[in-house]
Amino acid sequence: MQLSDEHLETFHEQGFVVIENYYPEKKRASIAAAIRESHPPWEIMKDREPEKLSPPGLLKVRFPYNNVLFNELTADWDLITFVQRVLETEEIHFRYAHNWARYPVDVSPHNLHMDIGNNSLLPPIGGAPYGQISSWYFPEEVAEDQAPMLIIPRQYGRDMSKSQLLVVPAGTQMIFNNHIWHAATQFKRKDGQRYSVTRIYGRADHYWEGVSCITNLGRNQNFCSFIGSLTARERELFRFPAAGHPIYTREHLALMEGQYPGWNARGEYLPGEEIEALDDPHLFGVGYLPDELK
Repeated sequence: MQLSDEHLETFHEQGFVVIENYYPEKKRASIAAAIRESHPPWEIMKDREPEKLSPPGLLKVRFPYNNVLFNELTADWDLITFVQRVLETEEIHFRYAHNWARYPVDVSPHNLHMDIGNNSLLPPIGGAPYGQISSWYFPEEVAEDQAPMLIIPRQYGRDMSKSQLLVVPAGTQMIFNNHIWHAATQFKRKDGQRYSVTRIYGRADHYWEGVSCITNLGRNQNFCSFIGSLTARERELFRFPAAGHPIYTREHLALMEGQYPGWNARGEYLPGEEIEALDDPHLFGVGYLPDELK
């Protein structure tokens, strides 16, 4: 699915855009099957102490994932290219991702809000090129009684009379700026669940924006395996310096190969040369500080 100029125009007008059949059916089915493995359907979860879901009625798993499919989805270049156009820069950083399952558990109503209090140090400015771009992919149908998101097009502010419910067919992608008003709604049926795959991106130079930090993941096995599989350009999305940066001396590249196996598999950092991995526990030990900082 290629995001078009019409999608971009709709996004600028509304602050969000909804795209049906975003991925081919085979890929949609793979995503749906994978999320059911990590987020069991309600017919299974209802017998697993649902009162312990935190927050109530919600099961959330964050990036990096055990299933490599979901890690790979964070480097969706069709989506990232669209974000580049919205935010008017090629320098985009991945911010955050999680998969959700919402279940039919009674919870208090959710307030209308912007995702700004936990996404930025600054108050909302009004829209692109400010704000982070969040994408919600729904691998399964979202019916009106399955707690669809409520969203208000940006031109209407917080006028609830103009609100829309994201009642969508399976395979729908929704992309929105976190400077628009939205809210969760009640799960009205007694069975089923609502699945979503969320990915968030922002401008690399907007250092005041972000949902969480990923620079603490350098020893996470899932993260290291994922980063080792990427191209040099894709790694820039995750805050790694570009190939050619002076930090990449031969010694440092050997350390990178030890931490992220496959780092120079394409020869992008030392063209035509092999890098022998070094694994120095003094550099990468838990809680290590150089002597001068102790």
